[in-house]
Amino acid sequence: MDIEMAKYIVDIFPSDLRLHSYNVCYLSARLAEYMGYSRKSIQELAIGALLHDIGKTRIEKELLNKPGRLTEEEFSIIKKHTVIGSELIKSIKGYQNILPIILYHHERWDGNGYERLKGNEIPETAQIVTIADAFDAMTTKRPYQKVKTLIETLHDLNRNKGSQFSPEIVEKFQACILEHSKKATGYLQYISPFT
Repeated sequence: MDIEMAKYIVDIFPSDLRLHSYNVCYLSARLAEYMGYSRKSIQELAIGALLHDIGKTRIEKELLNKPGRLTEEEFSIIKKHTVIGSELIKSIKGYQNILPIILYHHERWDGNGYERLKGNEIPETAQIVTIADAFDAMTTKRPYQKVKTLIETLHDLNRNKGSQFSPEIVEKFQACILEHSKKATGYLQYISPFT
């Protein structure tokens, strides 16, 4: 897998999507490291996390940034970004291993996600990106919601373990975040997992 190509692709994303992609990449890589993943597996996961929302580049920006509630039709269009993203990536040689991350990062532990996978049917790498994605969405300014504090966000993750998220991975993520937040401030700023 070509790390430089993935970074090049993300660098042409709109700025908000680019920042989100880098944040999710960083958070996912740190969690994978905390969970004992090998360096090679972390790099593969990081590439998948970096490109997890590539399908959103094919959806109208006005719809993605709509400040109000989405209609059912609008939400069904946005839900297609996982399939669109996997279609965009599957033809790139060497990137097939990250397709499950792109396709399944909106799955829910209880089976109520986009593709209706449940529990351990969801690849662990996709579960990691799901939590990192949700964390960044809650802690970053969005047109449709207010920013939550770290404590509010960790509480929401905890409240949704077993329904939206894997209980085990939520606990590991919380421990990882708390460990890193003690070491430094600004943990959401992008630091390359590739160095």
